[in-house]
Amino acid sequence: MTSMKTIHQTKETLKTILTLIAAALGVIQTSARAAEEPAWSLEGKMVSADSCGVDCHCIIGGPPDGGLCKFFAIGQADTGQYGEVKLDGAKFGIAGEFIRKIIGESLKKTFTAYYIDSGASAEQKEALRKLFTGPSFAAQGQATEIKELAINFENLDAFGQVGKTVSATVGDIATVKVTPIAGGTDPNKPMTVENEAEAGSTWNALGKTSNSFYHSAGKDYKFEGTSGESHRIAWKGGGEK
Repeated sequence: MTSMKTIHQTKETLKTILTLIAAALGVIQTSARAAEEPAWSLEGKMVSADSCGVDCHCIIGGPPDGGLCKFFAIGQADTGQYGEVKLDGAKFGIAGEFIRKIIGESLKKTFTAYYIDSGASAEQKEALRKLFTGPSFAAQGQATEIKELAINFENLDAFGQVGKTVSATVGDIATVKVTPIAGGTDPNKPMTVENEAEAGSTWNALGKTSNSFYHSAGKDYKFEGTSGESHRIAWKGGGEK
């Protein structure tokens, strides 16, 4: 008669085998998904408004004020590509919310929406739509909406300069106006953070928002005197891993 010990050992062995199979399938699935997405990159400028104070803790991986961050960001690629499609000059907007209660805790994404410049070429719009709904942005969660609207920047030549406001709009649903603040060592240079916690942001000038808002997808954000940041971004992904 088979002993209880033998039965237990058999069950544990089977459990181990099934775990290894599941892990292998996960690797295969991840590799397959990566192979589905062509190599892509976006390098350029982005301005963002969020619900934190000017001393935004999220930059260093800390929890947002009150544990919840609401934000809207508008970017423009100086250079970029999605496979064979050039994304130079492409503009986009991203709205979102996330929760983090304590430092070191993983972000919990609770809302995401994307906006693509209606003035972009048909190829660029299709490429951005595929990018935002593809593997590289899957961690942001299911998008509540993806819309094409006119996106425009004003005074972008003053990007990152102390006391000078850069503004951007997405149709009539969002406006982001940010004004960088000075650092303590040199009042003519903005207070900046490099190599911050947020991957892909290579340089960030801290500042304040004014007359900024986002009204869409059931959300209603207003930003006045809150964190308004000027980012230089270098995002990339896809292709062979």
